[in-house]
Amino acid sequence: MGTMKAITAILILSAAVYADQLAAVSQGGIKFAIDSAVFSIGSPESVLLEVYQEIELTEFASDEDGNVSFTTEVSLENMQGDTLGWDIWNTSAVKSTTGSAVNCAMLQAVPGEWLLSVRITDMLNGREGVAQRALSIIPAGNFSDVEMARTIMHSVEGSENTLLKGNRIVFPAASTTFFIPGETMIYTYHELYSLGGRELRRQCILSNAEGVPVYGRPAEPISIPEGVETAALVDSIDISGIREAGLYTLSLCYTENGDTLYMAEKPMIIDVVDSQTTGASETASAVQSERLNEFLLILTSEERNMFERLDDAGRSLYYRNYWQARPEELALFLEKCEFAENRYGGAFREGWQTDRGRVYLIYGEPDDIEANPFSTTQAPYEIWYYYGNVEDTFVFADLMGNGDFTQIYSSIAGEISYSNWMNMLQNINSGAYGSQQEEGMF
Repeated sequence: MGTMKAITAILILSAAVYADQLAAVSQGGIKFAIDSAVFSIGSPESVLLEVYQEIELTEFASDEDGNVSFTTEVSLENMQGDTLGWDIWNTSAVKSTTGSAVNCAMLQAVPGEWLLSVRITDMLNGREGVAQRALSIIPAGNFSDVEMARTIMHSVEGSENTLLKGNRIVFPAASTTFFIPGETMIYTYHELYSLGGRELRRQCILSNAEGVPVYGRPAEPISIPEGVETAALVDSIDISGIREAGLYTLSLCYTENGDTLYMAEKPMIIDVVDSQTTGASETASAVQSERLNEFLLILTSEERNMFERLDDAGRSLYYRNYWQARPEELALFLEKCEFAENRYGGAFREGWQTDRGRVYLIYGEPDDIEANPFSTTQAPYEIWYYYGNVEDTFVFADLMGNGDFTQIYSSIAGEISYSNWMNMLQNINSGAYGSQQEEGMF
């Protein structure tokens, strides 16, 4: 039995137990998956229902420019057919054999029995798919539902992404299916309400279909500061050691002084793919075609640490998710990569590996450049100025006379900077500078 057939069989066998918890898969000409979670909006009479959709871009037809366009319609109806909430929007993207679209709709709902419907229509050929699931919505109380996620990252200031929660962008795993080795971590997002000043303990356990734990850690303390109305908690579960595909269940439990306050179970499918297959090789090739080296330079230290722990498939997924949350910035990033390569790259080093290329990628084009390429008493040098709230400066010098400009000074804390950088410009015949003291290192 093939991997996809095995997963389908597992979904059918477990449908009776997990029908309202596993992702709902669409019927019709377009295949996609939906999941949902309920959050508090501060009122016992109503809640916020988040509806997540995940669809491969290969499901759509593309125009002559390689673009796809589709409409998503979300509705929430009671058992009598009355509509409580409704939303519709269009999505456009560049078609990719490995890309997917992830969306989130937010509907205000009231406790009760409801039917959630999501219809996705290809705007080029009219093909459509519909996914439905029955929901039994209850007040959020002190705990929201647990949202399963593929990636959680910090957002840029001013972001209006629909996946935004506070200062984080949460990419939901709407299919509740994870693939190894492409995905080595499962992430969760959870909100706690009106528990300020409380000392809780949280335990997370991942078990297989037989109920045998395959991942777990001791209960960890959770201290919620006094006066906090909403506490947002994120967590990660390592699934890299799982070797068998199948149905798994994530159990999350909060206790206080030994008493259980909240317990939730989230079923999921974990698919294990042989890392030696052609697909893995194609993934590694795809990673090389992306600007991952340059991408690593623009990440925060926290994001960089997370990124470096991922394998090739995981890095590719993180890269795509990052730019999906910032589509307006991707074109500029690629332009900067191309410029750095053409302007500063050479026979032995790519543009991003040079000091000037690295600074250009991180800080952008300088507002002004003071260049001194010819001198009998000084090494050729460039001074880059960035005019913002505070003037930032970089100095690069061709110390060896071979056209390779090395960064010797910066006014930015943590950047490469030598205290005697002005003397270095004068010592054009000394060759090496082993006695110089470095003040900072990026």
